[in-house]
Amino acid sequence: MSKKILIVDDKKEYLQTAMQYIIEDSIPYALLSAPNGEIGIEIATKELPDVIVMDWEMPGISGVEATRQLKNKKETKDIPIIIATGIRITPDDLRFALEAGASDFLRKPLDKTEFLARVNSHLKQAEYVKTIKSQADIILAAENAKLNDMVQYLNDANQDTSDVLTFYYHTLTLLAQKLEEIKVGDCFDDDVESVISALRTINQRAKSLLDRNLFPNKQFVECLLKSHDKLTAREIQLCYLIKQGLQTKEIADLTFREPGSVKVSRSRLRKKLLLDEKENLYTYLNNVSSI
Repeated sequence: MSKKILIVDDKKEYLQTAMQYIIEDSIPYALLSAPNGEIGIEIATKELPDVIVMDWEMPGISGVEATRQLKNKKETKDIPIIIATGIRITPDDLRFALEAGASDFLRKPLDKTEFLARVNSHLKQAEYVKTIKSQADIILAAENAKLNDMVQYLNDANQDTSDVLTFYYHTLTLLAQKLEEIKVGDCFDDDVESVISALRTINQRAKSLLDRNLFPNKQFVECLLKSHDKLTAREIQLCYLIKQGLQTKEIADLTFREPGSVKVSRSRLRKKLLLDEKENLYTYLNNVSSI
């Protein structure tokens, strides 16, 4: 694919000279031109050239101001811009142009060898930047896919838990109702009343757990993995349940484990999160969104 080069200059002779130099070079280029800074910004935004050669002194906005505006636009901020001038050639001028976002500086009248060398150098640099950005995009896409898979896995697991709790809640409610029906007036067996009381207690706990937010949001998982990318799905689930204020016994009930097993997991989690003895795990996890 041809490289796009945009030449912005209000003097036709300089435009023609620069374009002639490019045409004579052996590398194929797609040439674009603009007679002033305003049009240069429009063309650059639309065409996204690989490099821009920008005259400093032009009617309307100057080349330096056009450069500053292009560097403030998301689409064009990474395009290298070479400022060309025959008047502003002092070190202070150079610093001013570079501070505006220019990548390089050329003096007029343009020397063919220097001009082509600078342009080719920045074309290679632009290609390198594109490659790096492309690789970064691929990595980011892979990380996002991993994150989405992790969140989906956790949500599916927690939905399964919620479904089981809902089943038990309704089943125990129905059983308690049936037991109530076998009472005869005020005369009933003490064992039956004990069973009903136990069922009500268990049901209250189940209802309490169902009312808790069991589903970790994407932001929490993403922030957690940024600082601790070796955490497993089960450890992330434990982090979220602790963050929601669930105690060891409640977590054990939710995850169908023994309380002792949850305590061991909490201890291992603290070590994996690199927390010292004085740091509170609940507080740390509730601040994880700002990590």
